[in-house]
Amino acid sequence: MLEYFLERPYLIAIMAALIVLTLFVCVKAAQASARRGKTNEALIKKLKEENELRNEFAVLTESLIKKSDSVRLFKGVALNLQKRISDASDMEAEFAKLSEEQKMIYALSFVVEDGGEKLSKFFRINGKPVTDTALDAFKRLFGGRACEIFESEYNSFDPDNESASVIPDEIEKLDNEFASVADMNLCEAGGRLIAENIEKFM
Repeated sequence: MLEYFLERPYLIAIMAALIVLTLFVCVKAAQASARRGKTNEALIKKLKEENELRNEFAVLTESLIKKSDSVRLFKGVALNLQKRISDASDMEAEFAKLSEEQKMIYALSFVVEDGGEKLSKFFRINGKPVTDTALDAFKRLFGGRACEIFESEYNSFDPDNESASVIPDEIEKLDNEFASVADMNLCEAGGRLIAENIEKFM
């Protein structure tokens, strides 16, 4: 057999190439599997944390609200509001039953979730009344440049605003500027809104 291959050196080159290709494919498959494993682990961890938060804040009391960390409070209340809306047979009617402050927390949770990397993603995914309510929340909680950017993108993506348009370069600049607003922490602000309006969440 060795003599056979020595007489046909091109076969040796082909086999060597096949071995290298096989090793390359195996390494890539292992890397992809590791990435999937890490992604699955992160997802399981996230779901576990969300379930714990949902359970912790399923029944709100004044003492629980007062003693809770603002960020944790916001996330726990928001998760329960999301579940309440998603479980309803008529989601719009259920949303309408919420207090204005509850609506704001619900809407802000999607700004955090969908617009965490780019604010424009929030507007691309969501529509009214979530975007309207989120704008109201920004006007109430922040003001300043953060609110100006939010309102500018709101207007750009508003299907009812015929004078506005989505210009990719401008949206990208606004996204980047929004992400760099240092004194804006949505979760903390949301938690403070809940703590300052306890009766609206009980």
